[in-house]
Amino acid sequence: MNLRLGVFLLMIVSTAGKAQNFEIFSAGLNSTFNNSNSVGLKNATININLPLKLKKGVLTNSVLFSQYFLDYNTDETMNTSSIESFKTLKYTLGYFTKINDTWGFKTNISPTISSNFESGIIMEDVFLNGSLAFIRSGKKGSLHLGLVYNTGFGTKKPMPIISYSRKVNSVFSYMLGMPITKIEYSINSTNNATFYLKPKGFYSNISDNLVINTTDKAEKVKYKTIQTGVNYSHSIDEFWKLSLDAGYQFSTKYELLNNNESVYEFKTKNSFFVGLNLKYDLLKNKQN
Repeated sequence: MNLRLGVFLLMIVSTAGKAQNFEIFSAGLNSTFNNSNSVGLKNATININLPLKLKKGVLTNSVLFSQYFLDYNTDETMNTSSIESFKTLKYTLGYFTKINDTWGFKTNISPTISSNFESGIIMEDVFLNGSLAFIRSGKKGSLHLGLVYNTGFGTKKPMPIISYSRKVNSVFSYMLGMPITKIEYSINSTNNATFYLKPKGFYSNISDNLVINTTDKAEKVKYKTIQTGVNYSHSIDEFWKLSLDAGYQFSTKYELLNNNESVYEFKTKNSFFVGLNLKYDLLKNKQN
């Protein structure tokens, strides 16, 4: 790594709080195993994060680019050539501060562009995501309460944030609730395992409306599923981390929408998935 760049990033994030981990950069690939007569999905993502310490609180900036590749391995009769690939670009501005010794406040806003981009960028490609949560910290754990609106979960409806997290000891911690539940186990100083249950998906615009059955038109696509799996991560060195995801996804639903109403639903099946991620964590050795 270039020394000047490393020093610059270190100056930016070294005062960004006592976070156990902050991923400056991450890139990943995720794919479902193809099932006969079912739609398959592959996803590639790049994410860049930078925090900034303020007089009161921490401001975070992040940019995420994601591309979704759909495999219509079915007997569909419609022409799906225009909806085989979707791209998402999201900028997130977040803020966290302590209200007092017990309560904290966290919020973010995420302007998002998501489309198949058949006709360039139009206003219908733009979505506004965000979240708001209050965090109550105690001696035994933390309670998170709030709301999140995230098309990356495959929905345009707000979801509640209700979860309880606790670090039991140096090797075991957990978060129970919604939208994400996970259990983390530190095998040793370089290897960790996380078992999780979480929603995943995407919601995107179709630039040129897709005609269905000569009368109906589709304006949007919605893909949502629930994933349960294990993430095994290995620290390559003090900054870089490689991780492998494997698990099972269920309650999968992929449909075309008009005015937010379903006009066509594709055949989907429960399936296994795998993923590979590379992360750069500048704060790895700056825990508390």
